[in-house]
Amino acid sequence: MSIPIPRILVVGGGGHARSVMDAISASGVYEIAGIVDPDSSASYLGHTVLGSDDDLFDLHESGFEVAAIGVGYLGGGDGSRARVYKRLLEVGFELPNIVDPTAAVAADVVLGEAAFVGKLAVINTAAVVGDGAIINSGAVVEHDCAIGQLAHVSVNATLCGGVTVGEGAMIGAGATVIQGVRIGKNAIVGAGSVVLRDVPEATTVVGVFHG
Repeated sequence: MSIPIPRILVVGGGGHARSVMDAISASGVYEIAGIVDPDSSASYLGHTVLGSDDDLFDLHESGFEVAAIGVGYLGGGDGSRARVYKRLLEVGFELPNIVDPTAAVAADVVLGEAAFVGKLAVINTAAVVGDGAIINSGAVVEHDCAIGQLAHVSVNATLCGGVTVGEGAMIGAGATVIQGVRIGKNAIVGAGSVVLRDVPEATTVVGVFHG
């Protein structure tokens, strides 16, 4: 007798949510049950909205136990992803990691809960990725990096070995952070930047950053 595939709700209906749903569908680990979003017209891959954030408790009570965060993070104090993460925990949802099958994740990488790893991303040996973090499409997180909770390593960004990214920080698309550098909590590294020195908390840097 076949074992039924567990159902999962995707909370969020925008572009990042569609990336998450595509990864879920490709992996075959979960069956997408539907979307939770204030916009009742949101849909993707034939999946439609089952309710809004106000309905999460009732949805959980009705038997939905697993959810994925479909809300992205743009840095700069945008706390929507953090709020969704906290709410889902409060309600009692299980929050698995969603890893696209095309990503390369070393066997000893430690992933917290509710992380997302996008298409063709690389996470190399001994890296640690915190709860709710995003490692987006084509990003490279090299050996011994530590990515904080709810941080975002954007599309095609490269973190060389031993980089630390603080909680809620964002590394912009195509940015490069050289080995051993520390990016502070809630800091933002602009798209295409090259970071050669540590970045303080809640600081935005662009271009070539020497400190």
